[in-house]
Order: sequence, then C-alpha cells, then structure tokens
Amino acid sequence: MPNLCARLLALLFCCCSAFASAQSYEQLYSEYRGSLYQIRLIEKSSNSKAGLGSGFQISPDGLIATNYHVVAEAVSDPDKYQLEYLSVDGAKGNLELLDIDVINDLALLRQDKPGAEHIQLATDTPKKGETIVSLGNPLDLGMTLIPGTYNGIASGSFYDRIHFAGSINPGMSGGPAINTRGHVVGINVATAGNQVSFLVPVDKLAALQKHFRQEGNSLDLKEVTHRQLLDNQQRIIESILQADWQRRALGEAKVVGEIVPAIQCWGNTQEDDDNPVKRIDKGCTGQDVVFLADDFNSGRVEYEFFWLEAEDLLPSRFYAEYEQQMSSFYPGNAAGEEDVTNFRCRQSFTAQERVGEKRDGEEPVSKPQQNREPIVARTSYCVRRYKDFPDLYDIFFLSLSVDRKNRALVSHFTLSGFTRESAAAFTEKFTSEIQWH
Repeated sequence: MPNLCARLLALLFCCCSAFASAQSYEQLYSEYRGSLYQIRLIEKSSNSKAGLGSGFQISPDGLIATNYHVVAEAVSDPDKYQLEYLSVDGAKGNLELLDIDVINDLALLRQDKPGAEHIQLATDTPKKGETIVSLGNPLDLGMTLIPGTYNGIASGSFYDRIHFAGSINPGMSGGPAINTRGHVVGINVATAGNQVSFLVPVDKLAALQKHFRQEGNSLDLKEVTHRQLLDNQQRIIESILQADWQRRALGEAKVVGEIVPAIQCWGNTQEDDDNPVKRIDKGCTGQDVVFLADDFNSGRVEYEFFWLEAEDLLPSRFYAEYEQQMSSFYPGNAAGEEDVTNFRCRQSFTAQERVGEKRDGEEPVSKPQQNREPIVARTSYCVRRYKDFPDLYDIFFLSLSVDRKNRALVSHFTLSGFTRESAAAFTEKFTSEIQWH
C-alpha cells in the first residue's frame, strides 16, 4: 500500500508539473504576443513577399530586433526591396533599417507606428539546463512557442552562439528566446536539426542597441559593415597567429593540425584495389562564416592537406593520377561577380629543405639534412578583392610537390575577407610549419 501511495503521489506531481508548465507557457505567450512580429521582405515591383523572418519590439519607441540575414537583401538592393512588419493581430506597417551587426547576424529596425508592448532584454545569463522558450513564425504558420534547454555557449566557433536544445525552423530567424521571467536571453539564428539550434547571445543585441543610441539615425550601413569586417578579421588572425601551432604526421610530412578550438579537422584515407594511388586527406575549417548575402559569405578560414603515394607505379602514371585527383580545387567561400573581382594569381616554384626525424627520447632534429635533396613544389597564390570593401580580399593558396617519383603532398588554404597584411602573415606561418622528412 505505501508503494501504491508513493506512485500515485508521483503521478499526481508529474501531472501538476505538466499542467503548471502548460499554464506558464500559455501565460508567456499571452503576455508577449503583442511584442512579436513577422518581418517581411517585399519585392517592390510585384508587391509580394520575397522572404520572411521574425522580430520583436525592444523599446517603447518602436525599435525591433531581428537577424541581419532576414533583411540583407534590403540592405544590398534597397531599390528592389522594402521591409514590412505584420503583428500577431494582423496590423501591418513599414520598417526602417537603422543599424546592423553582420558579425553576430543582427539588425535593428523601427516601426512606422510603434506597438504598445515591448520585451525586456535579460541582464543575467541562464544556467545550463535551464528551460528557455523560443518564439517565432515557422514556415509562415503563425507565431509559435518552442520550449527547450539552455546549454551555454557552443564550442568550436569564432562567433559566440548559444546551444539551444529545441527546434528552430525556417521563418523563426530573428525571433526572441526568453526565460521564464519573460526576458530575452538570445535571438534565434540557426539550426542543425534534431533539436540542435543556435541563438545569438542577448548581450550582442544590447551592444547593437547602445551603438545605435550613441551614433544616431545617420549611419552609413556600408561603412558600418566595413568596420565590422575589418575588426573581425583582425581578431581572428591575431588568435591564430598567437596560438601554439601543433604539427601532425601525414605520410612523410608533418602538417598543421587544429590551430585554435574554432577550427576543427577531419581526416580520411582513400585506398582500394582499383586505384593504384593511396590518398590520405586532412581538412580543417572554421565552423561558421559571416553572412553578407545569399551567395556571399566571409570570415572563413580553411586549410587542407593531401598525401599521395604509390608503389610500383611509373612516375608518368603516378603524376597523371595525381593531376586528375587534384584538378578541381576552388575557394571555400561563396561570392559572385557583383561582390568580388576575378582572382589574380602569382605562380612560382619553391624549395623546402627536409628536416630530421624525431628519435625516441630525443628532441626533433630541426636542421636541414644536407645529404638529401629539398622538396620542390609548384605554388599558386591567388587574390580577389571585395568590390564594396577594397582593402579586404579572398586568398586562395595551393602548393603541389612535383619532384618525387611516387610521393606527393598538396597544401591548400582559403582565407575570406582578410587584409593583405593578415594574409601575408598567415601564409608565412602556414608554409613554415610544413615539414618533410
């Protein structure tokens, strides 16, 4: 009988908890529905929707927050697009774009007729495991509430993003994620599916709002973007160059591994009876980029290495296979002809001395080995300029060893949105870290 009573009490407690949660969510939605909006990208000629997102009012004077990628087309082509809002109750109006943070994918807008309600920004950080609630307009189905779990700042990125265990779907971008007190702790930004989603931390929005209040209404958004991109690439390159670069073995060479936690490496070996050339791949890349337009992104750091070898294969056959496998390299980031110039390339042959092997219990021998020929490689260094930001470039580097009979090493990197000085510093460090034995 005592066990039965305990079970009944536990069941009653669960039912009451579920009822209390449902009641709490319903109350949150009821209290904050007046602060929520659908953000509409309108194509002027057809007067029709060309894109949708979510947003929320954050001040009595009608400031609305959303993601930059929701409004990006209106930034890049204001003659073609305009922005409108639609409230939960069906009220419509125009939006003025005031300020942006392209690094953190945020935008600040103002309604032509401010709503009566706004949501407060949280000043405290949730605890890991705390329940938070995402609000937005998924798939144009109407405003929706999605409960989930706060899991702290996601690791492995150059950009701070909250790991949210909940389902953010298309159309919810730019909506708020609130704690149980109704304060905004993050802004919906992306999803990886399977209850893995990401939010921009609310302190980034608070900083953007402060920037707008200080700078006023006459901001040049192109200049704002330019400054943000410059500062971001400098932050990234400094963190990379100051890191302790660790080499990893790849065939008869040593190459660069994961320089910083924001860069993750993956490997694969291709070896089968039908292919006489064995290939070992190692690819490393930053996990996120800066969205500038649907077909234009920046802030990428990517590098790859390929070791190829063959036994009992004539050099001519080896190099034919080598050339075929390595003939399709391209930059790691997307950009169109309206965004960047054509690549201009400089090609050269370089020689790299071999270094000694590390023996058990001894330090590596770093002096060149005089009795062995250096490795010769054909190197291409290609640069294309950003049309709207002339001191920023995409850099594409490719080096292919060419003088071993049946061994080869390919090294490649892409930097997108970096200055020439940053790219030169990275190139010098990158090439100096590759060693043959």
